[in-house]
Amino acid sequence: MSDRRISERELILPSLYLAVCNGGSITTSELIKRLTDIMRPSGIDAEILSGRNDTYFSQKVRNLRSHDTLVAPGYAEYADKGYVITPLGRDFVKERMESLRYLLSSDFDYEDVRERLDDVTDGKVIPYDELVSEGESMTVTAAVYERSRKLRDAAIDHYSRDGVLTCDCCGFEFGSFYGDKYGSSCIEIHHIKPIFMYEGRSEVQTIREALDNLMPVCPNCHRTIHRNHITRDELSDFKAAIKASRKN
Repeated sequence: MSDRRISERELILPSLYLAVCNGGSITTSELIKRLTDIMRPSGIDAEILSGRNDTYFSQKVRNLRSHDTLVAPGYAEYADKGYVITPLGRDFVKERMESLRYLLSSDFDYEDVRERLDDVTDGKVIPYDELVSEGESMTVTAAVYERSRKLRDAAIDHYSRDGVLTCDCCGFEFGSFYGDKYGSSCIEIHHIKPIFMYEGRSEVQTIREALDNLMPVCPNCHRTIHRNHITRDELSDFKAAIKASRKN
């Protein structure tokens, strides 16, 4: 586990995003709580500062105010103990919303999220979105849908063995249970780590690199993973728990 702490720059975009989601303004105390909820800091960022109630992470959020990190670039104004997002800040978030929502809503490990925030802030990457949105309403463009389809097709081909594809967690196989007519399209693809398509690189090359960060799962396991916020490092325990429950 890395001992590098999150930077103020890496907190700019998710902070502005939460202000947008909160109707355009947010207090520092609300920001600390909501950033902690969506990012789930770990490692040194989750440790309590000596003699303080703050973690390293929450203190870094407080520093956004003392260092004018959101105000100086013109992304927000500070008034009545809270931030009010500016039109410039709204545009900044809007241009990066697709990538940011993918990064923050997929239960990736904290270190994976933190490492990608600079990329998303710079606007250099475009995510491959999952076709299944875990019950959350999602609007996707035709281009995103096409990338998702190609990635799904590549993953199914990659993980199939003699035409059979099973859930990587519980081993369920749709074809043998429902038959080819009803079971062929039911497998879902879980993203273990964030997957992005970089500018200047071919889509085929990026998909090939992405395959190691994908996992075929049944809808039940997929929903359980997201409902319980099971991260990459916890997947082996989840699989072991399923195996153990079947012996009982």
